[in-house]
Amino acid sequence: MKTALDFIVFALTHAKQESIPEGAKLPVSAEECGGEPWEYLYGTTGTRVSRALLDERYEHFYKNKGWTREAFDIATENWVELKRRATDCQGLLDAFLGTDVTANYCYSAWCRERGPIDEIERQYEIGEALFYRGAEGRMTHVGFVCGFLNGEPLAVEARGIRFGVVVTRFSERPWTHRGLITEKLSYDSEYRDEPVVLELKKPMIQGECILNLQKALNALGYYCGAPDGRCGKITMHGVREFAAAHAAANAAGKEAV
Repeated sequence: MKTALDFIVFALTHAKQESIPEGAKLPVSAEECGGEPWEYLYGTTGTRVSRALLDERYEHFYKNKGWTREAFDIATENWVELKRRATDCQGLLDAFLGTDVTANYCYSAWCRERGPIDEIERQYEIGEALFYRGAEGRMTHVGFVCGFLNGEPLAVEARGIRFGVVVTRFSERPWTHRGLITEKLSYDSEYRDEPVVLELKKPMIQGECILNLQKALNALGYYCGAPDGRCGKITMHGVREFAAAHAAANAAGKEAV
């Protein structure tokens, strides 16, 4: 099963870099985001844009949603010439998984620990799905938790034809529901047969476990630098910050008991 973290790394490579809020804590550095920014086009899953595709989408969808051809052409100007790819909101996950379903299906068939946002108290996880439920009671839009900013979740989402794939703040979007996509993505931590003792040494401790640790700590807001799989000073600083924060939280919990 593919991991939620790998999906978010994939999604961020298609987010427009200028949309990322300053100070965002992501699984990858801001410089690594937006390598191939994607546009938004309803009914697509990372599809290369052609003139025929734009014509078909206008006639069979956007025309019926009140768009004039002039407005549609302005919104999609130069997409063909620039060889852009496009996706819709669920299409971002579908492109990663090789599927083609709706946001409502994702919520009802693939998500567990799901429900209205104000009824779920657990912390947000990287790769968790955020949904908007429309007036008819169906989920009509989806985004995915991709990081944090001062404790606030950030979402990567294919937002709309005028935006494309972007990173947005949780508080600025109308999310109503959330859920873990456990039928398709793994949220489990990586395990090793033997523990790794982290310390600064020469040569540096390095490997896949260090890389995964850096990505996870960065996503939680404990900066370890650009993930490179090497345990250096910046990585150790992030580890110590994480350890100190959780030691304080554990101590407070014991006092409350």
